[in-house]
Amino acid sequence: MQVWALLFHVATGAGFAWAAASLLMGHLRTRSRLIRTTGTVVGREDGESRPGVKRRSTVFRFTTEDGQTIETTSSAQTWPGLKVGTTIPVVYDPENPSEGERAGVVVFKLCIAPLILAFGVFVIVEAIRNDL
Repeated sequence: MQVWALLFHVATGAGFAWAAASLLMGHLRTRSRLIRTTGTVVGREDGESRPGVKRRSTVFRFTTEDGQTIETTSSAQTWPGLKVGTTIPVVYDPENPSEGERAGVVVFKLCIAPLILAFGVFVIVEAIRNDL
């Protein structure tokens, strides 16, 4: 394998591994203070990820324990999305409530992150192994 191809594969694998590890570590740092509550879908944010491919993110509102009302957009992009008025479970960090998220999205990310981490490590190991 050429040096540039090796570097490309190692960098790609490291990028996947870093992204997944940072998601997992961020959750581990904040999980003890996360608060569950309910929120209400108040809108949808429509867009296109690329021409002809529609995406829709849920805009929801929830109230923190100290009475602050937060309106934020979910990081999950789906089509057609949840209906306005739907009640949803929300998880938020009281130190940063504006980054609250739908509970199901958090669970999905935590389930998929180890697979992405393993894929990143696999790409690195295979690149190095095939170069030797």
